[in-house]
Amino acid sequence: MSKVLVVYVPVLHQGYINFFRSHQEAQRLYLLSEETIKDLSSYHKEIRALSSEELKKAIESLGVFKEVKILTPSDFEELKNQEIISPQESISQEFIQKYFPEKKVIFDKVFLRWDESNVKIEDGISFDRESNDPFDLEMIARAHHQSEQSSDWWRHVGAVVVKEKEVVIDGHNRHVPSEHQPYIDGDPRDVIPAGQDPHLSTALHAEQSVITEAAKKGISLEGTSLYLTNFPCTMCAKLVAHSGIKKVFYKKGSALLDGERILKARGVEIIHVKQKSR
Repeated sequence: MSKVLVVYVPVLHQGYINFFRSHQEAQRLYLLSEETIKDLSSYHKEIRALSSEELKKAIESLGVFKEVKILTPSDFEELKNQEIISPQESISQEFIQKYFPEKKVIFDKVFLRWDESNVKIEDGISFDRESNDPFDLEMIARAHHQSEQSSDWWRHVGAVVVKEKEVVIDGHNRHVPSEHQPYIDGDPRDVIPAGQDPHLSTALHAEQSVITEAAKKGISLEGTSLYLTNFPCTMCAKLVAHSGIKKVFYKKGSALLDGERILKARGVEIIHVKQKSR
């Protein structure tokens, strides 16, 4: 039984080339054809996508594989007696699940593009340093006290903005236009899977609360520090990164999508406040 690669490739970039070279022992590369892709998922709507014929020529020029073939439904029979390797991304996986549900396939966990599964991955945070400084612990405790004032049923988050060791603003997540909004009409998040459609919410996040309050009062956040009970979501990370805040201290949480990268790209230092063992 020979090894083959079965891959969805919308555009050719370095990630795909590295993936190909890591499996150059494969006898053949199968590229999913447009005909095959259109029956799998709405994810194929890729405005940058090259035609499978153009991709075939480009990949052949790399000289990695003995043969590159465009996979059409008439070729599916060829795969039954092959050892299949495929990237762990939505369309390639969906193809296998639909046409070869009983076949054992090796899925390579490699990032090639954003898809539903890796958008929702919660990554550990590569913080710049840890702190158990008494002042930092005090501010995290204050943020925690703020979080307890939230009426949100599921999630309590507190935030404190500090400049030169003086509290500028503090706040917590709350619902608008009323704290009681989720209990009047129901919370839309109850029927939306975690990680999906973050804009469909009646909540004002703790970070949004303190940043908008600063804007209302004409307070500059340039050079300030933000203490949080939870690491910011991707949307709040963008607001924090572009607000002038230079340090983010957090107690717990994980990074989703590009939250951590956005902060670091803007020179925001990330500090994990380590609670003292009791």
